[in-house]
Amino acid sequence: MTPEQRLREGRAVTRLSLAVNVTLAVAKCVAGVVSGSHALIADGIHSVVDFGSDIATLVGLGLAAKPGDDRHPYGHHRFVTLVTLGISGSVLTFCVTLAWDSISRLSSPQPIAVVAGALPIAVAAVALAVKETFYQFATRQARRLKSRVLLANAMDHRADSMASLVALVALLAVRIGGPGWASADAVAGLLLAGWLGAESLKLVRQSVADLTDTAPAEDVMQDLAEHILPVAGVRGFHAFRARRVGDMIEIDFHLQVSGDISVDAGHAIAGRVKAEIMSRHPEVLDALIHLEPDSPEHLKAGDCGLAAVKPADR
Repeated sequence: MTPEQRLREGRAVTRLSLAVNVTLAVAKCVAGVVSGSHALIADGIHSVVDFGSDIATLVGLGLAAKPGDDRHPYGHHRFVTLVTLGISGSVLTFCVTLAWDSISRLSSPQPIAVVAGALPIAVAAVALAVKETFYQFATRQARRLKSRVLLANAMDHRADSMASLVALVALLAVRIGGPGWASADAVAGLLLAGWLGAESLKLVRQSVADLTDTAPAEDVMQDLAEHILPVAGVRGFHAFRARRVGDMIEIDFHLQVSGDISVDAGHAIAGRVKAEIMSRHPEVLDALIHLEPDSPEHLKAGDCGLAAVKPADR
């Protein structure tokens, strides 16, 4: 899949997300006002906040697609990481707010008031079903496109579905068990805030790691490097490095070829290696290859990057 296709499909998912959020926000706020349900009104306000996440995602995807310029010679892909960090932070903020509100309500001497009419229950149930379904869809698309910003936006849908679940629990508890069960809303909110907060922290850590040029996981590094040695003419490689730039990956390494061949021949081998890696890994934005002869002194002891030499060549 080309970067253009990934961008096009990522935008399509986000636009659908925006339409879902607009529809549900209007429905929940109207139903909350008509029925007097504070839980549903709060849930509707959270859906309004989701507009910002969708718009930020569209902006981030658009900026990432811009080519490099004089001020950004390496491109604009890290804007996606900044947007991912912002969305993850907003979900985390929502979790902290939900947890604090739940604790305050549980510790308050005043009884928790929840309106449990049929209309808010129906709207909360529909919102929960729609949001959870869209979360599953958006998560699958994010993983297929290997997009962290889409995954972060999907987590925002999960946060909204959890908010709808909290509202639904409170409404059903009061409807079935009476006003004495209204505290179930606060208990459910506290549990869900802890779970969703932990998931948000994972995305925050990943975004910070990407912005500080932390290397991808070892299995990712091995998967990227395994296509080098099979290329004809390659004798070895070392100092293999990789870093994430938004949803893409940049790599660089030292490639060893026979010292007896011409510069043109060595350059052709390096070109085949680069083409092989990028054809098998569309997420690789660029591969910078430093060409070296296969003399022993170029494979330094204690090399900090991946290093490999063809057994038949040594």
